[in-house]
Amino acid sequence: MLKYTFIILSFFVILSTSSCKRHRMHKKEVALAADTLQSETVKAEKPVLTVEEPAKVEIPVVQKIEVKPAEIDFKYLNIKSKVNFSGGGEEQSFPVNIHIKKDSIIWLSIVVGLEGGRGIITKDSVIFLDRLHRTYYKYDFASLSKQFNFNLNYDLVQSILIGNMPIRKRESDEVLKQENGFLIKQKEGFVLIDNLVSEANLKLQKVNASDETGDSKMEIDYTNFLPITDLLIPQEVKAKIDAKKDGKVLQTSVNLQHNKIEVLDQSPGFSFSIPKSYTPK
Repeated sequence: MLKYTFIILSFFVILSTSSCKRHRMHKKEVALAADTLQSETVKAEKPVLTVEEPAKVEIPVVQKIEVKPAEIDFKYLNIKSKVNFSGGGEEQSFPVNIHIKKDSIIWLSIVVGLEGGRGIITKDSVIFLDRLHRTYYKYDFASLSKQFNFNLNYDLVQSILIGNMPIRKRESDEVLKQENGFLIKQKEGFVLIDNLVSEANLKLQKVNASDETGDSKMEIDYTNFLPITDLLIPQEVKAKIDAKKDGKVLQTSVNLQHNKIEVLDQSPGFSFSIPKSYTPK
């Protein structure tokens, strides 16, 4: 169970996420003119064809909404959190320590009495040590992306954990104005993603993702933003994942409560090695 908790905690993502018709108004009117009858002779003349100019249609100019979501910038983060996990008929609650070196390394330690597991995420891979069973699991992002038909990468994991948009806003993304915020619509592979951004502070508030079949969907909520130095960091990250399997909907929820967040200039440490006695799974 620790392995699956670690993977879900790491990704927080779905793995099992008026087009207007332009009517051209073109109107033609044909008028037939004939001379009046004179005497007893009807003199027919060629009909005169007159064509009206096409009616001019005013096409409203849709002004593009410009919005730049606020992102957390840092060198190192030290986070102490509590995880509440439920899924597959089981529930767990345990503390986890998270160290992050921006755009480089995420280190996690899951503590259940003693350290039950330790994991590390780099640009290339995800490795998890199950200390209870003296085994380890290793995945690479290329294989995971191919397996789940979704572009899984380090940046995605880091963004979800700290409250940045999972996929950075692109010029081609559709932006809609909502009450008190903006809705940024994205598509990544077969996954449709809606990002709700607050108008007040431009922070990400909610992510809804679903695959095109509707078989899998995920919702992430970010709440209780803490002002740390000049940053706003969400204290709570709540994820709910629904995935269909064998005709049934499997529900999983992972709630992450950050109890302590430190922005550091010095490394908090990323000690990690695979003991020789551990066997791969």
